[in-house]
Amino acid sequence: MQILVMRHGEAEPQIARDAERRLTEYGQHQALAQGQWLKSQGWQPDALWVSTYLRAQQTADQVVAGLGLAPPRLVLPELVPAGDIEAVADLLAGSPELKRVLIVSHMPLVSYLVERLVPGEMPMAFATAQIVVIDIEDGKASISLRQFSSVD
Repeated sequence: MQILVMRHGEAEPQIARDAERRLTEYGQHQALAQGQWLKSQGWQPDALWVSTYLRAQQTADQVVAGLGLAPPRLVLPELVPAGDIEAVADLLAGSPELKRVLIVSHMPLVSYLVERLVPGEMPMAFATAQIVVIDIEDGKASISLRQFSSVD
């Protein structure tokens, strides 16, 4: 299985309801560019798992536009910023039919999810729209790529 963990694109400053923060124009461009980059690499996710928050939904929309395809989308409350990492790990473990999953979420969840899936990996700060690729083979997980946004 290959898991692509992505932080949402750049979002507008904090507002009264964090869940309603929108992507900036730059954040939309970042997410679209990452989708185009995934397409250029021939990476086609079997599934897209995304947070319930607006900025993550908008990021997923732009990535899909860049990919030129729409994998089945699952919106998960476990993927909000302070979501349930163990629940996400259990969902992944319970989905052996999936070969490649793209997860769009937030800091700090993306950092802790990578740490949980790759034993010994230290928590890392994700840049906006950054993707970390985790390969799981024979029960062993490793990071194969850390793709920063290709937008200047």
